[in-house]
Amino acid sequence: MKLLPALAAAAAMFATAGTSLAADVTARDPQTVLDALSTLGYRGTLEKMDNGRASIAVTISGLNTFIDFYDCDDKMEDCYTLLFVVLLDLKEGATLTKANQWNQTEITGRLSLDENGDPQLDYALSTFEGISGSVFEQSLKRWDQKIGDMKDYFDF
Repeated sequence: MKLLPALAAAAAMFATAGTSLAADVTARDPQTVLDALSTLGYRGTLEKMDNGRASIAVTISGLNTFIDFYDCDDKMEDCYTLLFVVLLDLKEGATLTKANQWNQTEITGRLSLDENGDPQLDYALSTFEGISGSVFEQSLKRWDQKIGDMKDYFDF
């Protein structure tokens, strides 16, 4: 009979351990991203793009940044990837050569040019099974650093 309380205690411990492994931030739930941003001192606004994709507008490094939700189901609701995006509005744009030089030397932060030659930086973060708040925080710090690097690179 003493075995039953021991089994119940072990089951409770296992259940608790399982819930502690739950992810804090996931692209499957935009509110978790908003909450993580808020915890880190950023104020984000959830928006919907024309195609129904969720996007969070947030100011990082003094620039309007967007966190878009990708790898979603057909209803654009069940997503796995966050794509951080920022655009520099340069007076004369940038050259493809300069953008390619960036991409050849940088391992994170893909650079492309829009129709005006303005550089757009993006950074993908997979949250398939969810990520911890600390991983999100480090990713956001890395994103902030990449924006600073890009601003320096283009003398912005």
